[in-house]
Amino acid sequence: MTPWWARVPRPRAPDPLDAFSEEEVHACVAYAKPRQRWALLGLVVDLALLAGVALTGPGRALVRSAAGLAGGWTPGRVALAITVVVVARAAARLPLAVRAFRQDVRAGLATQRPAGFLLDWLKGRAVGLVLTVLPLAVLVLAARRVPSGWPWVAALAAALLVLVLALLGPVLIEPLFNRFSPLPEGPLRSRLLALAAGMGVPARDVLVADASRRTTRVNAYVSGLGRTRRVVVYDTLLRSGQQDELVLVVAHELAHVGHRDVLWGTVASAALAAGAVLLAVRLFDLGPVLDLLGVDGLGDPLAPPGLLLLAAAGGLLAAPLANLVSRWAEARADWVALEVTGDPGTAVAVERRLALENRADLRPSRLLVALFSSHPPTMARIAQARLWAARHRG
Repeated sequence: MTPWWARVPRPRAPDPLDAFSEEEVHACVAYAKPRQRWALLGLVVDLALLAGVALTGPGRALVRSAAGLAGGWTPGRVALAITVVVVARAAARLPLAVRAFRQDVRAGLATQRPAGFLLDWLKGRAVGLVLTVLPLAVLVLAARRVPSGWPWVAALAAALLVLVLALLGPVLIEPLFNRFSPLPEGPLRSRLLALAAGMGVPARDVLVADASRRTTRVNAYVSGLGRTRRVVVYDTLLRSGQQDELVLVVAHELAHVGHRDVLWGTVASAALAAGAVLLAVRLFDLGPVLDLLGVDGLGDPLAPPGLLLLAAAGGLLAAPLANLVSRWAEARADWVALEVTGDPGTAVAVERRLALENRADLRPSRLLVALFSSHPPTMARIAQARLWAARHRG
């Protein structure tokens, strides 16, 4: 019996010159490679900052002083200590975010002014601040005050938080960054809803995001669970007028819905969140860990920097496996879209357009793909479309 991970054909990616000109490859690589180097630098800066505040005496003293913990701890001071670290992380990476924005401006990918970019950046950091401070503060306070057995309650709460965010994120968080409107009535809307019905996927509507106020990039995605589930396409994709391309992209997203990729991803994330809480509790019971972090337990007000450092390190360790599964799910959705539309030529055209308009790396590092890429490289997706065409020729 063929194992589940081998059921989606994954042909070897050819040289990008098989589908792009030398000028196109050069333009994409010249944009993508520096951006990757700066992203890696941002990761190093973030880890170094967390290590500095979690593992060194001066770093811990700085957090203790900034949060007023030297005068005794209170719930508010615990929350402030976490806030200090989160804000410091954001401030350290702001120059890199500004550099990325300026690169997008030069490449013609950014459509907003610096003030608009900064506002979106601040909103994103504010959401991240709330979703970091509240859970960590509750975890630390629970470790100080709640009777034995609390770790299981905290693990359940962490899992529920992930589920709630997946359910309510599309209606509470996404509207902070984009406006959404139903795809206008007409032949295209009717065609897409008929496509959904033919795939056996319940879809009440397809939403259009006003991404063009921020970028020229094209994209589509599916998010939410149950009644908040939505298929979203960027207005930049809609404005091209290439209906066959849009239909194939939506078929890809509907394949995710049909295979419950968002649901299973959410369940996996909830399980990982619960496991992370239980692991953190266990680690903070170990003497060597407490000595390394300079705290007396998980209930120490200075425990959050160590928790954030462990979370960052754990995320890096888990990323290759998570991204491997994600790339497989994306390849499966690509294959389903080919089966539904029967149009490999359009699939190749879509991949070319996504690569050129989004400045994808057409010569990606295999190591970086394995570590950080949630989607297959462009040429792998083009090879898959060509394989489908070869199998159905004649």
